Amino acid sequence: MRWIKNKIYRLVPRNLRIVSKIIYYGKIVPPFIRLRNLIYYGKSDFFNILNIETTTYCNLRCKFCPNSIYDRGLLENKKLMETKLFKKIIDELSEVKFRDGIALHLYGEPLSDERLSDFVEYIKKHCPKVKTSINTNGFLLTIPIYQSLVKAGVSNILVSQYGNSIPPNCKKVLEYLKTRPKKENKLTYRIFGDSEDGSDAVYNRGGEIKLDKIPDLPGCFYPKKVIHIDFNGNILMCGQDYHSTIVQGNLNKEKLLEIWNKPSYRKLRKQFDKLEFHLEICKKCIGEIK
Repeated sequence: MRWIKNKIYRLVPRNLRIVSKIIYYGKIVPPFIRLRNLIYYGKSDFFNILNIETTTYCNLRCKFCPNSIYDRGLLENKKLMETKLFKKIIDELSEVKFRDGIALHLYGEPLSDERLSDFVEYIKKHCPKVKTSINTNGFLLTIPIYQSLVKAGVSNILVSQYGNSIPPNCKKVLEYLKTRPKKENKLTYRIFGDSEDGSDAVYNRGGEIKLDKIPDLPGCFYPKKVIHIDFNGNILMCGQDYHSTIVQGNLNKEKLLEIWNKPSYRKLRKQFDKLEFHLEICKKCIGEIK
């Protein structure tokens, strides 16, 4: 059904598609989100998703990822978020009764972190209403690891197939799930990034990746609803900031809400609300209105 919708969508002129997205994401959705945030958190300007990088290491070098260019993601340069810092983040979310989404990934492969199940369990214990997700390439996913994550309370494991074949370990997990009740399946599988030049990537990572094909994007809404935290506790302006160049604050020294409520951070979010992109990294990114 989805491919039929995509076929029909592509028949609509590009300019009209962009306008429709601006109206939908810029005018229709935000009021509902603001009202929801006001009810849940007592203020309309609030984040709904946190991306937390617990490890920098990735076992792949995909052409549409800066890890294919720089050595940040190499095993010998592996950096882990301190467990103490991770728990501090979750404890602060627990204080505000956070109930939206936490994604345990950024540029590192999350399954390479042996503490992952423990982290998911900690989230489940202290923020029981949160939906915890993991985005993985699937090469390190085994049946025992899958079972451990499900037992810990993971909401969704998104496996993205980068290439033409299913990762061997993941194939075994998919076969295993065929024997289990559908309600126990926490795995979502998609084929993504399988073009030779990486032209089907959604973003050019702030200008780091050269794309021959530019997708239809009306703008960037990350800073308004998503908090990106690198392994070192830096809150980034956006997840496309691979080198952590625009940092709003550091969670080793400051509290999460203190950083979120900084005047400079709030000003940036208001600019994005108006589809204003003044930062150089934004001007290089295909998320900018052209």
